[in-house]
Amino acid sequence: MAGLIVVMAIQSPLSPLLHLAPAPQLAHVHALSSPAVAEPASMLTEPMRLGAASNFSQGWNEALFQAAEKLPLRNWRDSVRWADVEKVKGRYSFGTPMTRYPQRLQAPGTRLTLTLNWGNPLYDSGHTPHSADALAAFRRFVTELVRRYPAIDTIEIGNEINGNNFVNGPVKDGGMVQRRAYHLAMVRSAAEGVKIAQAPVRVIGGSVHSLPGGFLWPLLEDPAAASLQGLAVHPYTTPIEQLPQQIGVLRRHAGLRRHVLHITEFGSQNAHTAPDELVRAYATLSSLGSTELDWYPLNERGDGFVPLLRRSGETTGVAQAFRLVTDRLASFRARDVSPDRFTFVHAFGPHILVLWGAPRAIRVNPAEVDAFDARGARLDAAHLTLDETRVLVLQGQQPLVLGRDVRLGCSSLIADSFLGFSYPADTEDQGSSAGFTAFVQRGRGKLPLETLPGQQREGVPWTPYLGLSDAALPRVLSDMVIPNPDGPVFLEFLTERAGTLRVQGDFAAAHSGALGPKVAFSVDGRSLDLPAQSSPVRVDRILKVRSGQRLAFAVSWNQTARDSTARYRIRLFDPRSCALAEAARR
Repeated sequence: MAGLIVVMAIQSPLSPLLHLAPAPQLAHVHALSSPAVAEPASMLTEPMRLGAASNFSQGWNEALFQAAEKLPLRNWRDSVRWADVEKVKGRYSFGTPMTRYPQRLQAPGTRLTLTLNWGNPLYDSGHTPHSADALAAFRRFVTELVRRYPAIDTIEIGNEINGNNFVNGPVKDGGMVQRRAYHLAMVRSAAEGVKIAQAPVRVIGGSVHSLPGGFLWPLLEDPAAASLQGLAVHPYTTPIEQLPQQIGVLRRHAGLRRHVLHITEFGSQNAHTAPDELVRAYATLSSLGSTELDWYPLNERGDGFVPLLRRSGETTGVAQAFRLVTDRLASFRARDVSPDRFTFVHAFGPHILVLWGAPRAIRVNPAEVDAFDARGARLDAAHLTLDETRVLVLQGQQPLVLGRDVRLGCSSLIADSFLGFSYPADTEDQGSSAGFTAFVQRGRGKLPLETLPGQQREGVPWTPYLGLSDAALPRVLSDMVIPNPDGPVFLEFLTERAGTLRVQGDFAAAHSGALGPKVAFSVDGRSLDLPAQSSPVRVDRILKVRSGQRLAFAVSWNQTARDSTARYRIRLFDPRSCALAEAARR
């Protein structure tokens, strides 16, 4: 896991509707394989497929396989180990269930994303393939696979190649620049193998943990990246509500805008919230134009991630959410119709809306609209309330229009450091795009924090974050902040109008037993008294403000980076906003 830090967006109830980052316009990608492979532009209209990451290549369980088929699981992500198939050079034997299972994927619409990562002891001493001899043998292996198993429609090269768990030998030891070159050589070999077989198979790579623009951007600038037909990412460290923002940062690079994203792993370690996380992630990523989402894992792995199936084949709560998506949502490409930065609404076809967000009432006609939770359980449509983490699925007998058939109650929330977190494109536009400006002081002036891509060097988060390009600290993410020993990080809000605001701020040590940072709060530079400094720090103040006043939290160093790292959330409420919104509607 990686990542850290703040900025807030203000959204007045009287402002025009704001939408999260729209699905990017993707250019066509040159394909080495058959023209039957869909081009990225069409992926924006085709439904995003929902699958699961199984591990039948590592050990066979017939009952579990049958349980997966009954889910039903139609989009699989698994592997076939090269070393299990080619034990004598040039001779292939698919003699075990672990190597033959793709043959059984014959139900209509069944597809397999095949991950190829590990080497073969016959070549390069079993290390990740890198020599010309090993890459040629790998190409022949790919050709054999796609000829033998028509269920394979995507080959994913590598697995979290920006980390150290799934690479070895010279590929691991050569540094990130060399690792990217080795990876692209494997991608090219696989693409050549697919072309020889004349198979309608897409070859994707990148295959990274998190969303590290600093790793992916140089990869895509290499001419050898021409063989890529998509990028695989595992955004475990990104809160779902930040996926549009962070993917938007990655897509600021022209090379990344040309590729669709395959989310070949996504999961949760919280059994209680996992069903809602699956539905929220599916809605968000579908609206962003991703082509697949594979829940990790299908079955228990012993790593704490919530599976769809127990070892016995029994389904879990998240499997119920998987079925809800499969039955009700997966036939449509989602559209983001969110009315503001704190309310998330995604439309699936004309009759279904998926909603969550900051608390507010929801009104529908119960005689015409059915409501369900993430597991598919029916809810009382006469008493619905929006929740930040719990999904509502609304299905109408007639087409649903937000604001007509589904009415949102008013919310006095005008700024939120988590839901409204933004990544400015440059340091000049923070005030307009973020609401809360994150900065440090240099001399007598303010130095706004800039958007950094993530993993652009060692020792930094593997996701976009706010910081300084010439320093390791400070760092600000949507839920975490680390100040610099030389001075505090300021999180500043500029009031838009005179009135009364409620300011709530929560700061807690991110690490167990740590001291937590020092926190101060000021209005136009005048400090206001806070509770005695201990973790957590809770601020809840009612303030009378004038238009153009600056409200600022200062987060300061406290002995060590560990002690100074804070989880935080800041929210501003305008009690008058609902009355003003109601008056504007009259």
